[in-house]
Amino acid sequence: MKNNMALMLLISLLFISCDADEQMQYAKIYFPLATWAEKSDFFVADFNYEKDTTYIIGAYCGGSIPVPQEVKVSIGLATDSLVKLQAKDPSLANYEILPESSYEITPSDMVAVIKKNTSRGDLQVVFHTADLDPAKQYVLPLYIKSTSHYELASQHSYLFFGIRKQ
Repeated sequence: MKNNMALMLLISLLFISCDADEQMQYAKIYFPLATWAEKSDFFVADFNYEKDTTYIIGAYCGGSIPVPQEVKVSIGLATDSLVKLQAKDPSLANYEILPESSYEITPSDMVAVIKKNTSRGDLQVVFHTADLDPAKQYVLPLYIKSTSHYELASQHSYLFFGIRKQ
């Protein structure tokens, strides 16, 4: 028991003695929703097509502490990657790319800002579903283009946000 307590104390002291840069050395930027995806970073939400739906899509910095400075995460559309994914996985072939007129992203430059001392920056997406065909399934393909600090977590730097009628 004493050995366990001494070991825990030692680990705590080592952690406390590290500065923020050392603790953030292994930080990675990724889409949290992609980690919830059933497969291939493909997250699906059921929407009520009778009204607009607002959804928050975030970029997250996974590390041992909140970021010590502001981090800008530039996000883009991953249309080509969706086509490649659908060719590889025929079960996703029924999804069509969401028409540009059926969503609005704020901020419009698609840069999510992870503010100092936080871990997440968000985009707000308003889905205008009233004019969508309820028999179809749609997808908004996104990827992290760049980040001002830290590396991308390659396994979750894409998010294929699928929507279908409830």
